[in-house]
Amino acid sequence: MYIERDYIQEYPFSGRFYTTGVDESKPLEEQVEEEIEILDTLCDIHENSHSNGKFLSADYIVYVPFDKNTERVTLKIGYMFSSEMYGLEINGKVTGVFPSQLGGIAIYIQDLDV
Repeated sequence: MYIERDYIQEYPFSGRFYTTGVDESKPLEEQVEEEIEILDTLCDIHENSHSNGKFLSADYIVYVPFDKNTERVTLKIGYMFSSEMYGLEINGKVTGVFPSQLGGIAIYIQDLDV
């Protein structure tokens, strides 16, 4: 098997972290619950597990770039995540956020579409 290493990308996908809420800066008649984007970023997605006890579930680890010298971690447990990986839609909830000394963040996602 031949692997073309120049073809491999560190962060090949695009992902979006968001929460839902009411934007109170809008006029009162336009204030409705909506998605509030927290971060739109490049990412890499890996399957973490595909079962949880007695029922089927899907969990993923999402890796995003992070410069520990200039940025602060803004992602939190409970935020929502959406992305697409080769046609597979991933929509889930953040269950863990773990920055690394190596310059990235590992984010655990529990898929809500299962």
